[in-house]
Parts: sequence; C-alpha cells; structure tokens
Amino acid sequence: MMAQADVSVAPIFGNSMVLQREQAVPVWGKAAPGESVTVEFAGQKVTGKADTTGKWKVSLKALPASATPQEMTITGAGKPVVFKDVLVGEVWLCSGQSNMGLEVRKSINAEQDIAKANYPEIRSFIVTATSSTNQGYPISATFGDQRYALTPQEKCEGVWRVSTPANVINWSAVGFFFARKLHEQLHVPVGIIVASYGATAIESWVGIEGLKAIPEYYERALSFEEIAKAFIANTNSYPASLEAEKVRVAERSKVWFAQLDAEDPGLKNNWMAPTLDTSKWATINLPVSSANNPIGEVVASIWFRKDVAIPVDWVGKELELHLGIVDGTDETYVNGARVGRTWFDSGQYWVNSRVYPVPATAVTSTNVSLSLRVLKLNYPMAFFGPASNMFLTAKDATSSVTLTGEWRMAKAQDLQSGRLPKPAALLEHIPGNYYGHPGVQYNGQIHPLIPYAIRGAIWYQGEANAPFYADYRSLMPGLIKSWRSEWGQGDFAFGIVALADYQGQQTRPVERMGYHLIREAQAMTLSLTNTFLATAVGVGEGADIHPKRKQEVGRRLALAALGTVYGQQDKPYTGPTYKSMAIEGAKIRLHFDFANGLHAQGEPPVGFAIAGADRAFYFAQAKIEGDTVVVWSDKVPQPIAVRYAWATNPVCNVYNSEELPMFQFHTDSWDQSQLVIPADTITLPTGWVPK
Repeated sequence: MMAQADVSVAPIFGNSMVLQREQAVPVWGKAAPGESVTVEFAGQKVTGKADTTGKWKVSLKALPASATPQEMTITGAGKPVVFKDVLVGEVWLCSGQSNMGLEVRKSINAEQDIAKANYPEIRSFIVTATSSTNQGYPISATFGDQRYALTPQEKCEGVWRVSTPANVINWSAVGFFFARKLHEQLHVPVGIIVASYGATAIESWVGIEGLKAIPEYYERALSFEEIAKAFIANTNSYPASLEAEKVRVAERSKVWFAQLDAEDPGLKNNWMAPTLDTSKWATINLPVSSANNPIGEVVASIWFRKDVAIPVDWVGKELELHLGIVDGTDETYVNGARVGRTWFDSGQYWVNSRVYPVPATAVTSTNVSLSLRVLKLNYPMAFFGPASNMFLTAKDATSSVTLTGEWRMAKAQDLQSGRLPKPAALLEHIPGNYYGHPGVQYNGQIHPLIPYAIRGAIWYQGEANAPFYADYRSLMPGLIKSWRSEWGQGDFAFGIVALADYQGQQTRPVERMGYHLIREAQAMTLSLTNTFLATAVGVGEGADIHPKRKQEVGRRLALAALGTVYGQQDKPYTGPTYKSMAIEGAKIRLHFDFANGLHAQGEPPVGFAIAGADRAFYFAQAKIEGDTVVVWSDKVPQPIAVRYAWATNPVCNVYNSEELPMFQFHTDSWDQSQLVIPADTITLPTGWVPK
C-alpha cells in the first residue's frame, strides 16, 4: 500500500518485497517539488530531487542476491518511509486473463501444495487497479460502479506477501508454481507480481501509444483515443461523442479508399476493359467454399474476370447479374461499366448475396465481359456462391446463363490488415465501463508498476482473442515491444503459454479453425529476442476453459525460463520442436530439436496427419526412431506434408525425456482455406483419457 508520509513511494514498494538482483533498481514516488529524497539500502545511499510536478526517481546499483531480510529507508523533508524484510533475487511479472489469475486453491491437488507452501523466500504482489476512484475525471453514478482507467495511472493497490499456507491460497497458481520451480533450481528469493483480469483481450493490456505503434491496429487505437478524450472532457457527451467519432472515421475512410483507388493497378490499368488480355492470369473455378479455397489467406485487392455468351435477344436489354455471396467487398463491372458495389459500409457484406442491375446501354453484343474487384482485409478467403445463385439473366426472362466454372484471377496489390479506418470496437459500452477496452488494463495495472526492476514476464492469455488470431500475430509482439520500451530495461525475458486443449476432442486429421491458430500466432512471437514458449496442450480438460493442472503449466514455463534465461541447458528445457523433414518413398521422416528421449505416452504415437499434393490430410501412422519420427499412411502414397496436433483439442502424445510435449507444427505453407479434410478414423493410444 502507499506509504503515508511527506515523501511517498510507488505502491509496488513495500514490506516483504523482492528486488531484482544483478541490475539497476529504480525507486520512485512523489514529494514536494524540489525536495531532496534519499534512498538507503544494502550499504547504498542515493539522493535525487523531485521535479516541478513532485515526481522523483533514483536508481540503486545492481545488487547481489540476498535471502537476508534488510530494510530500505526513503527520507525526504518529513518522516522517513521504512520498508522491512526486503530480499533480493528474481522478480517476474505474471500477466494475462483468468488462467493466469486462477488461484492455487482451485488447482488440482491444491490441499497438498498449500500444506507445503512455507517458502519464506517466495513472495507475491497481486495488483488491484484503483481506477474506480482515481480516474482524473468525474465519475457519474449513472455509469455504474465499475470503471477502468482511460489514462495511465500512477497508483494501484496491493501488498507483498510471503508464501505460507494461509497466504498462498489466493495467489496465481501458474505464478506460484513457476516461482516455486525457479526457487528450487536457482536457490535465490523469487518475487512474482500478478496483474491479471478474466476474459480480457490482449489489446486492453497495451497502452494506446503502444497500440498506435502497431500498423494493423493504429486506426482502432486512434478511434478509441479520440472518443476517450472527448468523454474525459465531458462525461455527458456520450453517445453524441460516438456519433461525432463515426463522422471523423468516415472522413478518414474516404481518404483511405481514395488512396487505395489511386494505387490499385487494376484501376490504373483499366483491368475492367472488355479487350484486356487475361491469358497470363491464374485460373480458378467458382464457386468455392471455405472447405477448399485455392485463393487462400490473402489481404489484398484481387480481380476476377469471366466472359460469357448471352442469347441474341438479350442484346440491348436490361440484365440482372447474380453473383451470390462474395467473401469480401466488391466493385463489379459489365463490359467496362460499373454496375454494382458492396462496400465496407454495407453491414455484413461477407454474407450478403449480390444482385446487380445491368443497364441496357452496357449490353452491346452477345459477348459479356464480367470484372470483379474484391478487397479482402483479413482471414482466409471463404465462401463464393452457391452455384445456384451465380447466373446472368435478362429482366423478366425465364432462362439464365450460369456464371459457374472457370474464371481468371489476378492479385492487384497487397493491403495492410487493420488499416481500414473504422470506429473502435465495443463502443456500445461507455469508454472505461468495459474491462476489454483498448489500453484500460495497461493503464490501471501495468503502468503503475513501471519501471520496477524485473527479470521478465510470463503471459497466459489468448482465449478472448482466439477468433481474431490474425490480429494476434501483430498484437502479441506489439505488447512485448511496448512493455519493453516503457520499462527501459532492455529486452527483458518474456514467456508465453500456448493455450490448452479445449472444447470437443479432435475427430478429423486436421481442423481448419480453432485454438491451434492462436497457438501458432503465439509461437510466431518467438521471432523476438529473449522470448520463450511453453504449451499447455496436454493439461486441458475439454469442456473447462480453466484446466486445473496449473502445477504442470508452471513447471513447463519454469523449465523454459531456466534454459532460455538462466542457461540451464544440460537437458531439454522445452518440448520437441520441428526442425526439418525428408521424404523417404511413401514415408516422411521428421527431425526435431529438444528430442532427447523422444517417446509416446501410450501406444502408438499419434497426433500426426499426412498429405500429398492434393492437400488432403489423413491420420498418419507413426514410429519413433531415436530423435526422429517416421510417418506414413496407405491413403497417401506420395506424401509431401505433415501436420501435428493441428486442432483445438488435439489427440497427441509425443514427449521428450523431461515429459515436455511436442509443439504443434506444419511442414507445408498451405493456407487454412486450402486444406482438404476428408473423414478418417482416429486412433486413440493406450491409456488415453477422453477430454
């Protein structure tokens, strides 16, 4: 809690705290402007001066680990602030949503772990945001009692507590078991700072400036920033300020679309002209569905062309063009004349069936040239059609000309996902009245901690973002970059939990959509330096999104940290990770890193799916040979690709000597929409417990 004295210290400091060893330790707070403040600890004495706003900060030089309780004294003009029982060791921030916050008492076999939880050198600080009373703008009872910070806060609430059976019951289970393993291996004090909130999306944990630094999220962050500022200035302005924001966004959208039009090669080079040579364009058969879509996962402007012959008695008459559903926005041309447009302001444009009138003036011969410019800004290209809704007919005619079959297709330009100006999401909630609004958890829970010295952070979150896995590919590294920049302590370590198995157990060789896509987005973040990944696959409980085996999650995270951060690499510290493959006739041999003691928990090894050039995946038989796995299927005589654990709740059982599970992987680069998934019979290994 905030020390009550003439000089005050940031709330993260307190009795029984743990300071980070072997690096500078900032200490900060408030005092009278110009007041000198001295911090004394472990033989060091450092003095600073409060600035014109009363803020002060000093830094202690790097400290060695110490399990001997010491005192820190902060002295200003008035009564000194004294913190007792201070240790020096390893400090980790533990953040995310409910699976990070889930308490020790709710973990499996909790009674045993709680009874043995007398660890005087393990301490925890659980952050509670004070935003409900410290917003910096008026609070109106009409908005409800629960508020979340719209601006970065300096204060939070919390108390450092020592690990005892009485204290640990409400600690983060993942955080506690992670700290316990580190303490056992490093033999130094360990402090965890827990900042979590159930059901929160990742964007709520990134400050607005951090979100604006992510190109794919810039427009949404800017929109929320504008409306939050308007609300802070006048809390009675809502929802009028929302309507004003929609107008501002609409104006920016016009500019953005004008720029797209100016840059689109199809528009610049008149790709809708009937005489255009499309012989070098790709061919595609329409309609297509999400089950097997050769267009793939694109963020681009794509043009489609088709020439059709119409009856002679339709020439010079008004026609009606039926395209069915188009999974994107479209501008459609007939013989070079634009006849229809379904744009981003058309509501759910991705499920609207297109019907466009064709003026008689555009129908000048029996040859009709159709051109579609389709903009796709996110996710795999899905449905076109159905075939029964794709035809051209004359007004009041009883016959029609089908538009199914071969079309020509060409990509005009790549686009940038998320750059379309649009109002921020979730604004049906008054700004700050929803826990998932952009930046609010950062403002209330993370900002008050900065720049407390830490070794790193562990992160268990993603369930709330699972449907938006494409955004997560930029939001997860964006959060890490933002926090590292704000802390100013270099590229501190960052560990991520890949989400646990959830929902119905896998029945098909691979799945198109699901948690495996958010796990892949999480794994992509390993391209950043000093990051590590621990998968929770294998601890899941199917129907329960909050699996109770948090001891295992904490162990996996700790082993990854011990190997990545602390150099303990004498044995595998992470799960088997795909490295390469070699085709051996009708089989594929897979090579892995961290594959010492590779084995299956139960027989046979399962979780592998194999495909040939047709992209049709079947369950594969598998045999472990040393640190490799050989896979095959009689249904795939010429295999070229393998996927493993490619499902939300996969049936998979390959581990290494440290009982760390193999990470999901795919050897191919096919988009989700391009996969073929035939029915096949799954094999459950011996001892398998259905989830």
